[in-house]
Amino acid sequence: MKRSVKTLGIAALAIVATILPFAEGILKNGLLEIVLLVPVVWLMVASRTREPALRSVLVLVSLCVALTLCDLLLRPLIGDRLHYSPMNLHQRRLPALPMLGRWDPGVDFSGEVYGDLAAMTGMQAFREPRLVEFQTDAKGFRNGPLRSPIDAIVLGDSFSAGVGVSQTKTWAALLGQRLGWSVYNLSYPGGPYDQYINFSIETPELHLTRESQLIWTLYTGNDLDDTGGEKWDLDALPWRTGVSAALVNYRTFRARSPLRQAWDSIRSRWSGISDDVVVRSLPDDRSILFYRPQEIWGLRGRTDVERHPNFAKLQTTLREMNAKVDRMGIRMTVIILPTKGEVYRWLLNPETQDNARSSGFAQAVLAACRQISLTCVDSRAYLESEARRIYDRSHELLWWRDDTHMNDRGHDALATFVIQALAASN
Repeated sequence: MKRSVKTLGIAALAIVATILPFAEGILKNGLLEIVLLVPVVWLMVASRTREPALRSVLVLVSLCVALTLCDLLLRPLIGDRLHYSPMNLHQRRLPALPMLGRWDPGVDFSGEVYGDLAAMTGMQAFREPRLVEFQTDAKGFRNGPLRSPIDAIVLGDSFSAGVGVSQTKTWAALLGQRLGWSVYNLSYPGGPYDQYINFSIETPELHLTRESQLIWTLYTGNDLDDTGGEKWDLDALPWRTGVSAALVNYRTFRARSPLRQAWDSIRSRWSGISDDVVVRSLPDDRSILFYRPQEIWGLRGRTDVERHPNFAKLQTTLREMNAKVDRMGIRMTVIILPTKGEVYRWLLNPETQDNARSSGFAQAVLAACRQISLTCVDSRAYLESEARRIYDRSHELLWWRDDTHMNDRGHDALATFVIQALAASN
């Protein structure tokens, strides 16, 4: 009887120990629990082989506890080294509404990063390292201290958030510096529907005036990949509270397991260069990378775009945002951003370099905006012209060579374009 009770106690301890790596986030496949429980089952049914079974269970317990403790200790030590950008490390779901994302509040990062396309290849030779400063406010958006009232809100995805450049070099920050405005950057990676919801949630807490402006950027490369939502009324959204909201934070904690992230990184390197990454060479033999799925959108015609099932949702989002801004009494301008390959067609698709028309996505969005009397401009022609002028003069680019996002010069050019667009619309 004593032996049976002891065996049950050890088995229970082992079961708890095997749960720890899952609770910590090191392991994410629940089927592995079956494998881990094999020594426990062996111990429970063993008779003549009880001693080897007991030793295997004790080894299992030691291993699970050691891995869990190691992961906990490594979190503050190497977490930021496992990511090519602090924007990846500090991403989280909004507990009250997990369909939306935020960065951790109060982040103050300064360090070396490299591009998302280089990260996809896993090859160090493609990296274009740069120093980046990244800060977030109490809400988890990329802002420092701002004066009130807010003159302009910048809304968009990772492009307008300024992935790959320092805080003061983003086009939103440059807009504020050049116009003397207080600019609140409400941008975060995601689609137009997410941006609409973020705007609706956050603007009631911002001090705006009748002179305030909303500058909303839409991106050709993936905005139609956003399936969007079905509800534009905030009260109808699936809000969470209590335990349900706390579980969202817990899932973020699990996803940040350094051992799991390190393993995922190793697996990614084993897989080699993704077929989605297109490598080209500049005239000086430097490599420049493009992301195929985004560039496909840059080549699609207007008819294809308008027939896409997500375009109707985008139109609804545009109408809802236009109505909301009108009720608020502020002005809005939509800026369409091109893909890297649209601007550098002479590198990615030389055979189409004489095609100066807007992309099918831009044409469709421009038409949708005209239908609701919404000011909308396409930045492609300006950025393409600037890119060629700057390259011919100094061999410099507007995009990072290893990234889908703009560099400092690109943000500078985009800030100039936005200022001109705002002046033309007023």
